[in-house]
Amino acid sequence: MNALVKSQRIMARVLIPGAIIALVALSGCPSQVPAPCQIQSPLGGVTYTVKLTNKGAATANCPAEFGDFWFFDAFPGGLIVMRSSEVPLPVPSDPNSTVFGRGKFSAVDPDSSDLCYVPSIERAFEGPGGTTYNTSNLAFLSTALYIGEQWKGDIEYTINGETCSYSGQALWPSVDCNTNTDCDPTNFPTPSGINNLFDQGCHTEPWAAALSSKAGECFFNKEFPSLGGFKH
Repeated sequence: MNALVKSQRIMARVLIPGAIIALVALSGCPSQVPAPCQIQSPLGGVTYTVKLTNKGAATANCPAEFGDFWFFDAFPGGLIVMRSSEVPLPVPSDPNSTVFGRGKFSAVDPDSSDLCYVPSIERAFEGPGGTTYNTSNLAFLSTALYIGEQWKGDIEYTINGETCSYSGQALWPSVDCNTNTDCDPTNFPTPSGINNLFDQGCHTEPWAAALSSKAGECFFNKEFPSLGGFKH
């Protein structure tokens, strides 16, 4: 994993122990009902941990599971951009760069299932090592309680000319872990910063271990939406 991203995430745990809310193209208080559609922006270098699960047969290029860290950010006009943390940010930041996928929420407020959709991304965007991600059907769990901290989506991953289809699930913020204690939202003095309503814990499977500077990553225990609270 990129050393700069590691250091940013460590600092972010110190500086932002709780969730930071990023409102997209909307004004108002997040405690209002209904809450507007939201994402979590990369303040302090905090990313979403993304787990990709192959929908078909695994190949040498397209494993059964793998992971990445993705940044999301908002630009004027309601534009949402995303990029892999393994791809350097252009300087100055330009939302038209090929490192970014670009899309918009299909509505201002969540639907009756508390979901906000980004139905399509304008183009494939760069992944690590010359790969690309083509993302569609993003669904964010977005209420005053969940504030866009988890999402699911369909992702086409292309490497060396081969494209495989994955389902993606993502958790914000990304947290390295050795044990479940590292993922505990109430752990003192270093709470994980993960929403205490999420059913999640320390995962040390190969996909998670490959991302981590520790044994693994804090991640969901169930399919989207993984709710029910943290279990000690």
